[in-house]
Amino acid sequence: MRDLSRFILAFSILLVVTGCGKKNVPQRDYFFTFKVAINNKITEPTIINGYYGTMNRYADGPESTPEASNNCILLYELRHKEAIEAATVQKNGTTFYNLKKLRKQDVKPKFVIIPNKKGFYQIDTNDKSYYAMIKVKGNLGYFNGGVTVLNQLSNELRELEMRVDY
Repeated sequence: MRDLSRFILAFSILLVVTGCGKKNVPQRDYFFTFKVAINNKITEPTIINGYYGTMNRYADGPESTPEASNNCILLYELRHKEAIEAATVQKNGTTFYNLKKLRKQDVKPKFVIIPNKKGFYQIDTNDKSYYAMIKVKGNLGYFNGGVTVLNQLSNELRELEMRVDY
């Protein structure tokens, strides 16, 4: 009887170990959007690699006095180039990007950076390049001069002023 119970136990363990192979489990790719809010006490970069600066809104056009803004900065992976270009919208001579259209195509930003009350932001690019745009007016994205690529930086810190001036 003991031999039979040992055999059943060994057979059960063998069945569990061989039956749960990785190839038998459905594999899914997961994508996470990281939302980063900058603390109001931070006024200088606390990162050693990436971009930092202020987000400014020029309410009456480029010649007006800038005001600190906390519009979200959206960073998209470079593989979404065609979808971003297809989401271009022209309004009053200004280029915008339809964020709703991008979401419908399942194109999501990898990072959403929220500047603090003084407009300060910082972005650690993690040795990758991203398309950057600023979220304005609900479902529209914008970047002065069109969407731009923030190139990967390695042990380098660059100041970059973000402007909303249309």
